[in-house]
Amino acid sequence: MHTSSNLELYQWAIACALVVGATGCDDGPRAPALSLNEGIVKIAPVPPENGPQLGVVSKVVQVREYSDPTARSVGALHAGARVPRSTEPVSRHRCAGGWYAVRPRGFVCVGVEATLDLKHPTLAAMALAPSRDADLPYTYARAKVETPVFERVVDQDDAVREVGRFRRRAGMAVVGSWRAKEPSGVDSRLALLTDGHFVRASDLEAAKPSEFDGVELGKQADLPLAFVVKRGVRSFRLNGGDAEKGDLLEYHADLPLSGRFRTLGKLKYWAYPGRGEELWVRHQDVTVVQKRTAFPDFVREDTRWLDVSITTGTLVAYEGKRAVFATLLSVARELPEGETRTASDPSIPLGTVTVRSKALSLAGVVPQLGEPFEVADAPWALELSSGQLIHGAYWHDRFGIEHGAGTLELSPRDAARVFRFVGPELPPGWHAVSALPEPAARVVLRK
Repeated sequence: MHTSSNLELYQWAIACALVVGATGCDDGPRAPALSLNEGIVKIAPVPPENGPQLGVVSKVVQVREYSDPTARSVGALHAGARVPRSTEPVSRHRCAGGWYAVRPRGFVCVGVEATLDLKHPTLAAMALAPSRDADLPYTYARAKVETPVFERVVDQDDAVREVGRFRRRAGMAVVGSWRAKEPSGVDSRLALLTDGHFVRASDLEAAKPSEFDGVELGKQADLPLAFVVKRGVRSFRLNGGDAEKGDLLEYHADLPLSGRFRTLGKLKYWAYPGRGEELWVRHQDVTVVQKRTAFPDFVREDTRWLDVSITTGTLVAYEGKRAVFATLLSVARELPEGETRTASDPSIPLGTVTVRSKALSLAGVVPQLGEPFEVADAPWALELSSGQLIHGAYWHDRFGIEHGAGTLELSPRDAARVFRFVGPELPPGWHAVSALPEPAARVVLRK
């Protein structure tokens, strides 16, 4: 919480760090300037884990493959992050503050976006680090009503100005709070967002993400299994040619199928073990995940990969040919006949793709996720080589049902599980990482 006791510190942080191009900000000690034509450095010793650090004081800083601002990004750091760095700059090529090697790889330019001064006010203001081991990396909120979005007025104390609006039900991550005067003169408590903007705290309520999670496969569970994807679904007892209704099944319940099925009339039933008896469930009420009998050519004993069925809305994580986790996901809606998808509503191509990069969250507002409201900071994002995303959705509970606009949406718990399962590994302190130079994890997208 940012209160009036540290208001001056917090104002300085917002003014200096989260307004691109702000002036008058001290980035801490700098080494003597070298010539701007000093050569590019591509290789440097890896800084030790307990060595000196640099801090990030802008929304996002790219970690470059070598010491040049045009070099490929190998990852990204978010405001408030601290990462081990080299003791001295390795180059000043097109970077007045100097390029520093960071752990475990890459280079960061110190200047407006990054600092050596670990007492910099931004690092105090944005000290709420994401939770990498939780279901969600941040605390999330939803807008109860349409609400204004503010930014700080840099040259005025305790003042903000409106720069936009969020629709009712908009979702966002909250990383702090501040008291300031709105344009109307009213003193308000404002919630700080990850991009440095503010929303009126009284217009927000805590997000209530889905508690659904998939099934760990192994000694206690295996394929085939079924997920209940409707409400009001019942079990059945089959007596000859009759189906007798049983108990209600919970929405999103998982059922360990025996593999047996029967057809009565036009209805297909799957068998599963009940308490002391065999029970049945209608095929139309569940999503069935079958055991694979054929595998892609790339699969080796230790290969970690994902098998996604677009038609059924299921995801299975594999280690080699062994299924280790199965769950539901939401995929793009089917379009009415005759309609074509636009660039903002892309189709999901079938085939084998790779995980291009991973990020703790999709920074900023991503309105093209198929919702009638803004969605910010979608968690646990995997960017695929096809351009699609696999990520967590904290704003709905319709997993296993068509939804969205070209992305593949998992519950927060499942998204965190999948994020940690596939490579590349996200280094400590980093917000995003590229798959290169590591081998890219594969994702099979099929009907």
